[in-house]
Amino acid sequence: MRTASLKRDLFPSLLIAALLVCCAVLLLSSCSKKASAAIIGKWRVQSTKETVEFRQDGTFITLQDQKQNGKYTFTDGSHMNLQINTGNTNMPEISASCEVHINGDKMDMTVTVPGQGQKQKTHFTRLK
Repeated sequence: MRTASLKRDLFPSLLIAALLVCCAVLLLSSCSKKASAAIIGKWRVQSTKETVEFRQDGTFITLQDQKQNGKYTFTDGSHMNLQINTGNTNMPEISASCEVHINGDKMDMTVTVPGQGQKQKTHFTRLK
């Protein structure tokens, strides 16, 4: 009789402990790199096969026929600003804001060019 009473008294505590452990496991398993760290590396544009490399120092370079480079800065976990050097003396630099979503080796980037209001979504695959 006493064992049944003890089990009944411990059950709520054990249930709470089990729920806390499950929550901790889910929380830790859902943790991923911030986009600012996950973006580092070479990426290929899926539609054109052009390549862009994001470097740890906040610069990027496109590796295509007409090379471009610039700087990027993250404003929060999924938004960044781009400063693109065009190499054109009439318009030496273009600024754009981006929304970035990285899932493993896939990245979706939606670019908005100020003043034009146009949005362009591009899909990338990480190069290994």
